Amino acid sequence: MLTRRSAAGALVGALVVLVAGCQGSDPATSDAIGTTPTPAPTPTSSSTTPPAGKPPGSTPADSIAGLSVGKILARTQAAAKAASSVRMKGSLADGSDRIVLDIRLGRTGGQGTMSMNGAPFSLIVLDRTAYLKLSEKFWRAQIPSKADADAVISRVGGRWIRTSLSDKDLGELAAFASKPAFFDTLFEPTGTPRKTAPRTVDGVPAIGLRDTDGTLWVDAATARPLRLESGGADALTFSEYNRAATPKAPPADQVIDGKALGM
Repeated sequence: MLTRRSAAGALVGALVVLVAGCQGSDPATSDAIGTTPTPAPTPTSSSTTPPAGKPPGSTPADSIAGLSVGKILARTQAAAKAASSVRMKGSLADGSDRIVLDIRLGRTGGQGTMSMNGAPFSLIVLDRTAYLKLSEKFWRAQIPSKADADAVISRVGGRWIRTSLSDKDLGELAAFASKPAFFDTLFEPTGTPRKTAPRTVDGVPAIGLRDTDGTLWVDAATARPLRLESGGADALTFSEYNRAATPKAPPADQVIDGKALGM
């Protein structure tokens, strides 16, 4: 259930391709890109309580506790998919790289902020279209040459980069803001998972499913995922189910087509 490292690695690869494409473009004169807000640090326990009602496939706490690990995982994935939206917040590790994110996922899109080793960027997904706003700190972290970084920053000019989700280089990146794609792979176990002793997570009675990478904590009453944590400091929390507003595209005058950058 803990595919964090492969997802993080794919994210790094996709962004490196973006940088390479931009480096191949001719620089233009415009203002340097502004810095986007840095995402919140790795979250600690919150007091968010899921709304009343049970999603399809949920069962009472005592029934879920008695189910096999495989059945709990299946119900958890079904319950997560059944929700119209969810907020995903926390951190991922990929070797020495650290990714921090705060994204609200809906049925057909999502929006939020991410950072890689402290270099932030923003992401919006609407159906098959993605928009990325990369900070100056991000560009400079990815492009060793100051002259090349200056050229890209000038070319982009602080705008959102628009691209298609069908782009082979951005598919894995887009999954971070695509609820179906992300949840399809998030809960695949590594090794043989086992149930842990129940505990309260973010104020909610929960059942833990532990594998070789970490523990997934599941709401005992609704089967929804609450928290996915590793043995270290990294963790993802899932909250605010069915509350997110539909994301909107950035204003047209703040967007540059990725094709114009050679992407």
